[in-house]
Amino acid sequence: MTLLERMEPMELLKEMKFRKVGCDPLDPDHDLNLIEQLNQTFTYLASFDAAIHVFREHPGITQLTLNLGTQPGSDIESDAAGGIAAEVFAAVTPTNNEKLKKDLAKVSKTNAKHKYVFFACPGYGTGPQSRDPKFPDVQIISLGI
Repeated sequence: MTLLERMEPMELLKEMKFRKVGCDPLDPDHDLNLIEQLNQTFTYLASFDAAIHVFREHPGITQLTLNLGTQPGSDIESDAAGGIAAEVFAAVTPTNNEKLKKDLAKVSKTNAKHKYVFFACPGYGTGPQSRDPKFPDVQIISLGI
């Protein structure tokens, strides 16, 4: 018998939201609730896509650091090419919880020559987006979804 057959819908939702029934996609020993597992999974996938974009934009770069999960620093960084700093997220919309605004502010404070915010959100075509006039030195790139 599956959870769907055994549980009332609200109880099932509570299990997924509050109980650690999942794990970090890159660390199966780190328990997470299912909602956080989904969030981490799609952010990691977006980070890998963003890294591919950076490699394509900067063909001389051979190495990037990806600070996945709760690691400090920019989500993607490198000292090569004058420095690269990028923040990456996956969300329903770029404005959810002011995520785009917060990431623009964070990456704009770095000393990197090349600054990016990448996002994966439904309804946005893949590619560069309009720059925010408050952060003109940061490229905003949609990864699509």
